[in-house]
Amino acid sequence: MPSEDIRELVTALAPRPAPGQPPLTWTLDALRALERHPWAGNVTELAHLVRALAEHRRATGPVRRAELPDPVREGPASRPLSPTEHAERAAILEALHAHGGNRARTAAALGIARATLYRKLRGYRV
Repeated sequence: MPSEDIRELVTALAPRPAPGQPPLTWTLDALRALERHPWAGNVTELAHLVRALAEHRRATGPVRRAELPDPVREGPASRPLSPTEHAERAAILEALHAHGGNRARTAAALGIARATLYRKLRGYRV
């Protein structure tokens, strides 16, 4: 799931508020934490989190990063890149630059699916 879709998805996945209640909103810091999370369960995992927060939170106002579960709040554990990963990351960045940041053309030039490119960009935190 591309990280740029997260903001739209959390809005779409939030249950309708009860009459007189405000809709579920998010701080920028919370949204950034959601965007950095790898979401192994894709939309289903995100939907469960949004629903649980909407149903069980007692706080008012936007959802803060501190309210997110530890794995989401803390982000993925980083490890040093292998030489192969460094080379792949550099090739991706060079191709992105050569194609003016257009991810579809970059993926085509690299001979990979756009979804694969998005996953690699997320994995390399680009």
